[in-house]
Amino acid sequence: MKILFSPLFKKVLSFITFSLIVIFIFGLVNIEYSSLGISEPLFTITEQAIIIFDIIFWAIVGLLTLELLIAYLKIRNTKSFVKKYWLEIIMLVLMPVFVGFKILKVSLKIIKQVKIGKTVFKLFQKMKKS
Repeated sequence: MKILFSPLFKKVLSFITFSLIVIFIFGLVNIEYSSLGISEPLFTITEQAIIIFDIIFWAIVGLLTLELLIAYLKIRNTKSFVKKYWLEIIMLVLMPVFVGFKILKVSLKIIKQVKIGKTVFKLFQKMKKS
């Protein structure tokens, strides 16, 4: 338990988390290249690469959770903990929400298709009435 509170452990944990964040951002830019206005990806995107970057994302969430857990165990006062680490808590809670944007992106495509279908249907009905 003593090792969890050591400055060296905290530095190593922060370094690993930061490194994974850099790798994840590089992968995210590469995966979402068309959304960012880049003409082609920096490296070939495979299904395995996408899975690896999803795993990296959840590893980052886990490491950030571990950092907050260690900070709480050190303080052991909920009020003080929330006062001191409120921004980190909010960021950690919102991170999985951003994964939902992938789902939103697919949902928007479906909504556009439904709207186009609805428009075509209305045009067909108007043509039929004429």
